[in-house]
Amino acid sequence: MSGLVQRRLGVFFVAVAASCCVLKFAPGSAIDRTAFTTVVQGFANPPFFISGDGSHAAPWQLRTLTHATRSQPQHAPAVVSLGDDPDGFFQSSPHAPIDLAVILSNFHRLGVKKAGIATVLAWESADAIGLAALEKALAHFDSLALAAPLSRSAVPAPVLPSFRRASLPLAAITGDSSQVPTVNRCPIPDLILGGDKALAGFSVLESEPSGKHHHLIARWDDRVVFSFAIITLLQRLDLSPDGVEVRLGESLKLSPTGPVVPIDAYGRLAISIKPTPAHAEISAESIVDAAVGAIPETALPPLILRDDRSAAEPATRDFSKNLTGLISAISAEAGLGEVSHFRRPSTAWELGILGFFSLALALVSGTSFFFRNLSGLLLGGLCLAAQWIGLCLADVWLPGMAILAAGSAAMILANLVASPDTTPTARTTYDPEIPQAPQPEPITKPMDQQKSPPLATPASTKKSPGKKRARSQKSSSKS
Repeated sequence: MSGLVQRRLGVFFVAVAASCCVLKFAPGSAIDRTAFTTVVQGFANPPFFISGDGSHAAPWQLRTLTHATRSQPQHAPAVVSLGDDPDGFFQSSPHAPIDLAVILSNFHRLGVKKAGIATVLAWESADAIGLAALEKALAHFDSLALAAPLSRSAVPAPVLPSFRRASLPLAAITGDSSQVPTVNRCPIPDLILGGDKALAGFSVLESEPSGKHHHLIARWDDRVVFSFAIITLLQRLDLSPDGVEVRLGESLKLSPTGPVVPIDAYGRLAISIKPTPAHAEISAESIVDAAVGAIPETALPPLILRDDRSAAEPATRDFSKNLTGLISAISAEAGLGEVSHFRRPSTAWELGILGFFSLALALVSGTSFFFRNLSGLLLGGLCLAAQWIGLCLADVWLPGMAILAAGSAAMILANLVASPDTTPTARTTYDPEIPQAPQPEPITKPMDQQKSPPLATPASTKKSPGKKRARSQKSSSKS
């Protein structure tokens, strides 16, 4: 009896140790994430947008796609529009560097600290004084985002510094990057991309056909560059490009806490955006003489200078038309449902659940082979059912991984140290202890019912047929 108690105690302590180890190191691991995704597939349709690490501090969070892609004007930026200037307010059309320097100087006068330049800053033969004034105006911003088209040609060029500062290593993204659009140069020579603090994003990918889905990333050498909309949102939220998480075919997340948007395997926004007006739209002519307060305080940064000229390239006009809708859609996480939080029970509850399960395993470890393993399987099935029910109905992530680890360790140990009387063995030789079937005894009849054998006749008293025939012949001859 003492041996049975020792075996059960050993199984109990091994189960507790295994479950506690998994409970400590499993949260946030790839195995725990896979387990969470597998359970989620039982009640939600993919794709899934999962965040958190399954710990008490950062529990698992789940979002799924919805069909609600309404415009979100509260997330749209304020815009200063560069129009056709029919009255000749500025020096030239298209606008000269000195004209843009005047506009940006009024940005400073109105208290703008973050600016986004969504027009191309390039001229064939620009005035040196105007270029110097423009570079000086660009350097005064605390944060600056610039836009430029990118293309692909037979003669590649190195990644421009402003694009490199706003990029990620190719190895940092998750998924097959072979389907991401590839670029290797900027098609516009002598492009002004700001100073050492400026970040650049692409406005148009000339090597890709235009469509309803907008590209958010592109591949340039061993780097991943982002669209201008992504750069402006990083600027708005004071985020670093190094913190962007890209999962091709799943999501693009600007930081661990969001915003997050669905993307396809090509790095395009996986939802269609709705036309969204700017939070405030001011003409470039009126900004020069605008009074302080012309830009609403409710407008989210940065203030964007947008090219709305009718003479601009069709791709540039499409970019300007969709820019505010794209920025507001990414900022508002359009196309995603509400966040569902799946919290873990408190530490005391988790330890209590693991202790109860370990005790149950210890009690069944001393039973027969069949009953012991059947009970282990039933307990494991009960654990999986409770995991699914808790996640689906109560939004609770139970310590299922720790319970399975406890069950596996307990069953292995119980089978290894099982006593001979609880482990079935196959009989391969004759066992003399097995009782043999009794052999039937011969049946004897009473003496009066037994037949006596016939008595043997003496050989001398028998008459042979030959002698009898000879005698009959003698008697006939005498007569």
